[in-house]
Order: sequence, then structure tokens, then C-alpha cells
Amino acid sequence: MEILERIHLAIIREVERQGSLTAAAAQLNLTQSALSHAIAKLEDQIGVKIWRREGRSLQPTQPGEFLLSVANRLLPQFAHAEERLRQFAKGERGTLRIGMECHPCYQWLLKIVAPYLDNCKRCPAAL
Repeated sequence: MEILERIHLAIIREVERQGSLTAAAAQLNLTQSALSHAIAKLEDQIGVKIWRREGRSLQPTQPGEFLLSVANRLLPQFAHAEERLRQFAKGERGTLRIGMECHPCYQWLLKIVAPYLDNCKRCPAAL
């Protein structure tokens, strides 16, 4: 059995959201054929069907419902983690530590950083 990947969860969620392979493929920037092959390959790898056809629509099977619930929980967490990492990379988030050796330096430095500290208290990223 292969490892479930993030793209698999994105595919499952998008098919459910869009209601068709063609619309989901367009949203994922894939061809309908590529999306169908990806689903078939995943179903082969995990050994269960994820979708069943009902006329022209797709309905998730019980394992499909389970994977959909996993996708709906994990994909937003991935997006949140990526956003946090982007903020760290851009210096928008993190801890700044300043050390000093003498008390007069503290008085001088405090005057310089006071506006920054006031701004950080109002910053939503600091919450």
C-alpha cells in the first residue's frame, strides 16, 4: 500500500466540492483524464473504491467519506502551517531577543525600541 499524499486529499475534496471530475480537474489545473487516472491509481493503491457513479454524478463511498473528512480537517491545517512558515520567512512572525551588558545601554535601547514594542502589541500576528 502506498502512502496517502496531500494531493490525494485535495483531489477528493475538490471532486466533492465541484460535483464532477471535469469541474474538479479545471480547479486543480489538471485534465479530466489525468484526474481520473490519479483517482484510479489511488483506489488501486489503497484497495478500496472512493467514488461510485450515480448517473453523471459521483458519490463518495464509505471510505471516500472518511477520506473527505480527513481532507477537510488536514488541508486547512497545511494551509495554516504554510502561512505561518511564510510569516517566519518574511520576518513577520517570531521572537526578537536583544541582550545587553550594561544598564545605561538598557535606558538608551528602551527609548529606541518603545515604538516598535507598542506596534507589536497591536499586531494581529502577535496574538
